[in-house]
Amino acid sequence: MASLDELPPYRRAQLLWRWAPQGVAFVEDLVRDAEKRPCRLPSPPLGPPGRTLAVSGDDGRFHLERAGRMLCGDAEAAGAWSHRQHCGWIEREHGPQEWRGGRLDEEGAGTVVWGSRVVEWSVRATGPGVDPGTVDRPDRCQGGSYELRHLWPPRPARTASIRRLRAALVDALGADCHLCGLYPGAMVDHDHQTGRVRGLLCAFCNRVLEECPHLTGCPRADYLLVPPAAGLNLIYPVSQQWRPKEATRQRVIGQLGFDPFEGLHSPS
Repeated sequence: MASLDELPPYRRAQLLWRWAPQGVAFVEDLVRDAEKRPCRLPSPPLGPPGRTLAVSGDDGRFHLERAGRMLCGDAEAAGAWSHRQHCGWIEREHGPQEWRGGRLDEEGAGTVVWGSRVVEWSVRATGPGVDPGTVDRPDRCQGGSYELRHLWPPRPARTASIRRLRAALVDALGADCHLCGLYPGAMVDHDHQTGRVRGLLCAFCNRVLEECPHLTGCPRADYLLVPPAAGLNLIYPVSQQWRPKEATRQRVIGQLGFDPFEGLHSPS
């Protein structure tokens, strides 16, 4: 039967860090109970198989299309595809503002009123399909399912070093996620202990990869054991690695009763 201590030290520490509020016993049960249940990959995007293109619509935006179907539309009638989108915003003292997440109780925030509306409209394609990566983010349709939005290529990385890493990964291994292969690779993934780049991950796989409780026998564990980009010998720049605040570290230590990364590199 699998146990937490069988995992490599850094992966063990990462699981303890992630589930610190639930305690060590919870993590031990998680590893034991998951032995015969491999991690699941993201669901395939909706729509027929084929190449995904971006087509201009008569609403002034570009829409994802595959095999003649407008993926962000619900149904076709007389050549037009019905669309539906939930829009949310906040009203502050100085007027409406796009909601980008985060806390609203900071000092000086003032009175905040939530606003939302479901918008429905129909779209007809007005031009030939183009590479979705050539379409700027403000021109992309935001209708349809949440998963659909991840079919659009990611925005360029903020730093030249990460852009170079992403380009090297795409040239060697392709632009789609190197784990699930279902969505465009959005994040340059790296081993937080060694700094070695492991591959290019979509937003879904990148968010849950480190939660894998398996040593082997599931797609995420196999990716961690034999990273697709291992042979490229790429190193993630130390200056770009995220590191937790000291207050967060102390809270985790208080929850577990010890520092799970003691004797290892700091978590990043």
